[in-house]
Amino acid sequence: MKTQFWTAGALALGLVTACAQDAPVETTTPVEIAAADTFAELVNAPFKIENGSEADLTDLIAALPDYTSISWDEKSFDPATGATTFDNLKIGFGSDTQFGLSFETAKLWEFDDSLLVARLNGERFDKSGPLFSRMEGRNVAYFGVALAFNDLFDQMLESLDEEGLEDLDFGIDVFESNAENMVLSSVSLRPWELSLLPAEIITDFDEDIPSEVVDLVHVGQHMIAVFRSLSIETAVSTGTEVTMKIRQPGAKVDGRVTVELSAAENIEGLDIGRSFNRGVSSANTTVYSDSIAPGEVVTMSGFPAGLTVAQQDAYASSSIENMKLDTVMGFLARSELPGMEVRDLLSLGTWEVADYVSKLNDQTILTAERGFFDGSGFEWIIPSDLSFGFEGAMLNTGEVTEFFFTFFEAFLDERSLEEMDDEEQAQVELFREGFTKAIELMPEYGLDEIPFDVSFGSRWASDSGPTDFSMQLDMDGFGRSEFDLGLNFPTYDALLEAYQSDDREAGFERAFETAFAFRGARWLEQDTGGYDKLFGFAHALGKEYPDQGWGAMLGNMEPTQMRAYLGTIMRMAKPGAAAEFPPAEDWIEAFALYLESGGSIEVKSDPPVPISPELFERFEGETDPEIVIEAFGLTVTHTK
Repeated sequence: MKTQFWTAGALALGLVTACAQDAPVETTTPVEIAAADTFAELVNAPFKIENGSEADLTDLIAALPDYTSISWDEKSFDPATGATTFDNLKIGFGSDTQFGLSFETAKLWEFDDSLLVARLNGERFDKSGPLFSRMEGRNVAYFGVALAFNDLFDQMLESLDEEGLEDLDFGIDVFESNAENMVLSSVSLRPWELSLLPAEIITDFDEDIPSEVVDLVHVGQHMIAVFRSLSIETAVSTGTEVTMKIRQPGAKVDGRVTVELSAAENIEGLDIGRSFNRGVSSANTTVYSDSIAPGEVVTMSGFPAGLTVAQQDAYASSSIENMKLDTVMGFLARSELPGMEVRDLLSLGTWEVADYVSKLNDQTILTAERGFFDGSGFEWIIPSDLSFGFEGAMLNTGEVTEFFFTFFEAFLDERSLEEMDDEEQAQVELFREGFTKAIELMPEYGLDEIPFDVSFGSRWASDSGPTDFSMQLDMDGFGRSEFDLGLNFPTYDALLEAYQSDDREAGFERAFETAFAFRGARWLEQDTGGYDKLFGFAHALGKEYPDQGWGAMLGNMEPTQMRAYLGTIMRMAKPGAAAEFPPAEDWIEAFALYLESGGSIEVKSDPPVPISPELFERFEGETDPEIVIEAFGLTVTHTK
């Protein structure tokens, strides 16, 4: 029993500190900025407890298995503060290759390991109790992670016994993570739940699945069980930095992540009440290997040899609120599947990020004042209310274009050019020249930067069935697009009935056939300058190539003429379309007017009654357009 539950004790100590480093985020409202300052103060302010007692780890160390260790260089107790201080504290896992956490100094207040020791001895799994009231860590770092991962990966390759895999160049050369300061307060143990998935259930999927895969599944269940067994009032870390170097087939990757402040509160297992990050940046550089076969241009990764891609992302702050994953993960820890009767199963919470910046090869490609995601609405595992998007965003199309031009040049090396004939080489040079001129012209016509707000949403009324999907894209100085779709889906009760039936597949099919209906759709596009910018750019680019057919045509047409030309081209389709469907003539005219003069165009279907599959079948082959238009409520409207 002691061996069966060794992971609970070992990881309960190791991963409780990892919670502070891995916790997400913070928002930019004054209230939450103040909250972040409060968390920072929690790290910096002195702490003491009257009549504290010295922490004694003797019983805990005795209860740990041989392949788990806790060690330190020096230990001292300060009666004035009630803190027990450990110098160079290390918590390690594994026997041959050890990995774990180290603390330059660690301080503990009111440490009580009685419940943890009992669990390591196979007792009191259904009880709750305190572990410590506060822990402070200085220079908290992981050690041995790269070696442990590489050993595990090598073992997996050996067990697969596939030809060619023995030479697979993949591994972690460097993994370093350090947090300058870390504080955990009011840490308790919750009831322990774990029932490992029987190996035969895993191998039923494929009898050739190696035993190492079964072991990984079990390790994952142990990890879930450990996290679920913890309750933490507050977790804060400052000055976190992670660096890594990874080898993969055909490439090497260097990565770095820094976080000024991380904080989380009200952590109950895998439920998090609120979490913050402030001052976050990440960067990774991928260099594609020069090791290729003679005559080849690209590596086995599919990218040109020697190509370097550097990606950087940063944001000022971010936040997550009310993320609830503990219930659903509890089912996984117990090797169970949650039935549909567990309606309140999970919530991904609400997320925000402020002042986001993304770069490629030092070129800023995307910025946003705010990004958001609301994943709090779920019925069982079915999303009922989701939304996400960006506000105050800017896409730097000029920088993106230059980045892809770099890719083009990297793929087109000297060997490729030597294999081309004179005509092909001339076409390549013309393309290069045109691409360069296009990049130069983009700022003049306002196409190098596109400001936008965008949002996506879906909502399912689970008790009645109506379901709506929506998208809004607003590009200041370019245009606005809106899309809405309304459907009817089965209610939750109807799905529950299908789920509980003897034949679930047939039950779900009946539920959707009975409930599904089309309630309407709408698409709107408004031109606020985008077409003029695009046609002005095309006109200027065409003037650069008067000897090319396309260049002569574009260079001799002003933007207003281009708009009129496109309208004329569209009107040419009117006779044929009208012969098949007379109302199409007016619709095409509306689109032609929109192209010529701008304004807005709206295509809308607003049926008087929802269109069910049976009703839809009645209109198949219908030759009277008036009947179809009335049934679907079809309109096409141009507004100047």
